Amino acid sequence: MFGWGKKDRKTPPVGPEKPANSVPTVKFDPTRVTGAVLADLKQNIRALPEVGVNDFETVYQAAFRAISVGGALNIIYAALIDIEGMPKRRAEEISRSLSFKATALMNAEQQTKLGIKYATWLYSGAPCRVNPKKTDGEDQDSAHKAANGKPFLISKGMFLNGEWTWPGRNDGCKCVSKSMIAGIDGYDGGKPKGLVE
Repeated sequence: MFGWGKKDRKTPPVGPEKPANSVPTVKFDPTRVTGAVLADLKQNIRALPEVGVNDFETVYQAAFRAISVGGALNIIYAALIDIEGMPKRRAEEISRSLSFKATALMNAEQQTKLGIKYATWLYSGAPCRVNPKKTDGEDQDSAHKAANGKPFLISKGMFLNGEWTWPGRNDGCKCVSKSMIAGIDGYDGGKPKGLVE
C-alpha cells in the first residue's frame, strides 16, 4: 500500500559530494615547454647580472619547474630570494619577467602550430613599464600603445623600438595578442591590411 517492501525499489547511489563552489580549471600542457623555450630561458637567466654562475643552475631549474606547471612564480621567487643580496622587489620583477617571456614564446609557438599566421597586438591599457609609478620606460609604453590594434606576423613578432618582439615579451609589458582567424571579425584569411614586415 505505501510502497514498503517493494523489490524493484532503487535508491540513488551514494558518492562523494562535490564542493558547492568548485571552480573549473584548465590543466597546463607541459609539452608546450619546447627546446626553444628552454634555450630562451637559459639566455634570459644568463643576461641577469644578479644571477651568478654558481646560482645559474638553481634558478634555471626553478624557472623550468615553474613554467612547466603553468607559471608558478613562487617557485622562481623562492630560488631568487636565496641569492645573497637579492632584494624582494627585484626577485618579484625577475620572476614575472622570466615567466612572461616564456609564456609569450609558448603562445607564439602554439599559434604557429595551429596554423595561425597573423595576430593583432592589444595594448592592455596599463603602462608597459616594470614599475608603472615611475616614468622610466616611457618609450616602450608609447610604442606598445601605438601598436594597439595593428596586425603582425606571429613567426616574427612586431618591430618596436628597434627590435622584434611579441606581446608580453618585454620587461613590464602587459600586452596580449588576438589570433586572426579567417571568417572572424571580418578577416578574410589573406595578408592583413597595415601589416609591417
